[in-house]
Amino acid sequence: MTSSSSAAPHRFRGRLFLLLGLGLAVLGVVAYVVQISLQRLMAPWYMPTLASLGVVLVVMSLLERRTVWRVFALLAVVLLAGVELAFLYALRLPPYTGPIAVGRPFPAFETRRADGTPFTQRDLAGDRNNVLVFFRGRW
Repeated sequence: MTSSSSAAPHRFRGRLFLLLGLGLAVLGVVAYVVQISLQRLMAPWYMPTLASLGVVLVVMSLLERRTVWRVFALLAVVLLAGVELAFLYALRLPPYTGPIAVGRPFPAFETRRADGTPFTQRDLAGDRNNVLVFFRGRW
């Protein structure tokens, strides 16, 4: 009787690892869908991170008890993590090949500030230091 009571928590722990691993892997995809539906455009770095943590938990579950279903779950989570890493890698920005480079004069331009006032290359001239930030987003 003592052997069956000690085996139950051990088995439960392995099943808990399996469910947590699968849940974390799916949570990354769900979080990305929510992010896109909220129109929050940022790199989904959390997807492969959660899937990798899911792989670790499924491996821990597999070490507790080896079954065919846990092996399939491990393969599925590893494939999901790989696809998410490839997706994140595909979101990289291409290398910059524009007209601005170190040592070359800044090209003439005209734009508007956030408050609507004009801003040109002449506003950069003078005795004070300026910082011009370019946001190169892609979505």
